[in-house]
Amino acid sequence: MAALVTRKLSLLPACRKEVRRITYRFELRCEFSSSAQSDHSSSMTFDYEKIRYEIMNYWMKSEAASPNGATTNARYCCFTLQDATREYLKPSANWHWLDRELSSNLAGETGAVHIYKGAISALNIRPSNADVLEFCQSHMANESSHLQMFQYIVPQGKHTRLLPLWKMAGWTLGFVPTLLGGNKALYVTVEAVETFVEEHFKEQIIPLKTNQQCPHLIQLLEHCCEDEVHHKDDAAKCLLNASDFNIDAWWVKSWSTVVKGCSALAAEIARRI
Repeated sequence: MAALVTRKLSLLPACRKEVRRITYRFELRCEFSSSAQSDHSSSMTFDYEKIRYEIMNYWMKSEAASPNGATTNARYCCFTLQDATREYLKPSANWHWLDRELSSNLAGETGAVHIYKGAISALNIRPSNADVLEFCQSHMANESSHLQMFQYIVPQGKHTRLLPLWKMAGWTLGFVPTLLGGNKALYVTVEAVETFVEEHFKEQIIPLKTNQQCPHLIQLLEHCCEDEVHHKDDAAKCLLNASDFNIDAWWVKSWSTVVKGCSALAAEIARRI
């Protein structure tokens, strides 16, 4: 009898650990599912639960290493997994490097979707060939899938508060050049935006790889980055195939510089607000 009691008591820590794990999964899943639904095609490729856990674990370590880590429950000695979940999901929780980067990704994908929405609106006023509309629709569908991914892994409290602004800015960036300059101005705009976005993703992927952190998140970021490179190359190809396009025209380099600069400024703002 004594041996049986001892055996049962020895199992208690493992049981508690499993309960904490299940509770954590339930709480975290409920929080994220309230802000976005899983994209079925993407869910077969990425383990969103593992990605969310990696992000939260990064936050826990960053919080523990922060100046206020010693005076809060961020230290692991008094910080259970349930405590971590609750603290991480609080709207008032601190934003660390990865939180800021993911907020800027969310803002960028939101803006990208609305760039193509704006371009399509302009094409309804200034008709062009069917290839341009197909270009916009296919790219917009791809950017929408990226947006769903980031909505699914970033909790509501860590979304940039300026999403309405990014929607309006993206729509304007797609509408005005397309209306005034037609498909060639649209392609120049997309090529410039995607050049910046490629660099932006690499600035996240390289540090995470170097520090051997968040491998599942890295896979998602690399997937998105590859798509953006394809968009950039697609826009450049369309420009090269345009017989009346002059890459040395005065407005091309100037407009590209403006677009890249504005994209960088928007990303920095989204990291902070």
